[in-house]
Amino acid sequence: MLTLTKEITAALCKFIQQVGTIHEKDNAQFGEFADLSTVLSVVNPALAANGLSVIHTTKILEGKNVLVTNLMHTSGEIISSEYLLPVAANVRGNPMHAEGGALTYFRRYCELAILGLNAGIPDNDGDFANPTTSKITPITKHKPVGMPTILDKETRDHYLKKVGELYLNSTDLYKQLTEAMYVEYGFDKTSGKFSDYIQEPKHVTYIQTWLDAYVND
Repeated sequence: MLTLTKEITAALCKFIQQVGTIHEKDNAQFGEFADLSTVLSVVNPALAANGLSVIHTTKILEGKNVLVTNLMHTSGEIISSEYLLPVAANVRGNPMHAEGGALTYFRRYCELAILGLNAGIPDNDGDFANPTTSKITPITKHKPVGMPTILDKETRDHYLKKVGELYLNSTDLYKQLTEAMYVEYGFDKTSGKFSDYIQEPKHVTYIQTWLDAYVND
């Protein structure tokens, strides 16, 4: 739902200029990320300063859980989005914990999406005014990439995030992929995490090829 005039647009523009960098400082199996608490601690002060707030609610639609994200302005204008939450399958342990974890995960992504933000993008401090200044090497300028020639950190994180999303959406497919890579590259299951072994271009090339064959349309 979109109830939009100039007030919320102007406030959102000011917010984007003021909000700081959301640092990816939390560690997980698939690499570094910014958790929900980190995101909120950065965006909430800048939202409040511009008369904005983000409210998450849930509802049931045809027996399925839907996450509703509302970007609200003091003028009464609202931008709203809805996301159908995936059904957790083959959950180990308490299913309520798994459902709560998934809700937190998608709250983070939906909040960043509705605000037009992405964790890890540095504050340029006006560097955009100098078009000759570039902090990105040519190999990392056009992400996401399909078949990288060198495994820079951005490429590695991109594919670890893909694997992480696969784990969240289908543990069976995740197991098939990891088992295939353990066999293909002789990874040692008893030593280290799966993500620790993803270090070479051939590893992410294998991941992309496998996803194209079994997951992607």
